[in-house]
Amino acid sequence: YTTFVAGITMFKNLPRRVFGTLQSKLFPLYFQLCTVMIAVQILTLTAMPDILSKTSEVSLAIAFFTTLLNLLYLEPKSTRVMFDRYSLEDDGKKESEEYSKLAKSFGKLHGISSLTNLVALCGGVVHGVRLASGLSGLAV
Repeated sequence: YTTFVAGITMFKNLPRRVFGTLQSKLFPLYFQLCTVMIAVQILTLTAMPDILSKTSEVSLAIAFFTTLLNLLYLEPKSTRVMFDRYSLEDDGKKESEEYSKLAKSFGKLHGISSLTNLVALCGGVVHGVRLASGLSGLAV
């Protein structure tokens, strides 16, 4: 929701700097929550050995590590680059080579962050499908 609904809505409706500042506050919390929730899912796998498979373990491990990568490296680095760009804009250096390098760096970091976030989401979906298919065979 944060990435695909709220983020897009805010991007279309807020001034760029307000949007960037808001995202710089939201995404660390989002990645922290995701990391903790995926860790809880991994820890609960041992309680369901008959339902889940290696597929669930691998998909959650991938989701965990990509989310951790976002939390610890990609998000903080891209946020720093974004604020460095804002500083250059304030100094009237938007046409400088340094600004161009930062813009390129931000685009790269943001793209990788988005991709790793999507990979984590896919890992969660794979686990959810596997879990649902395993539970559907149980008598209630």
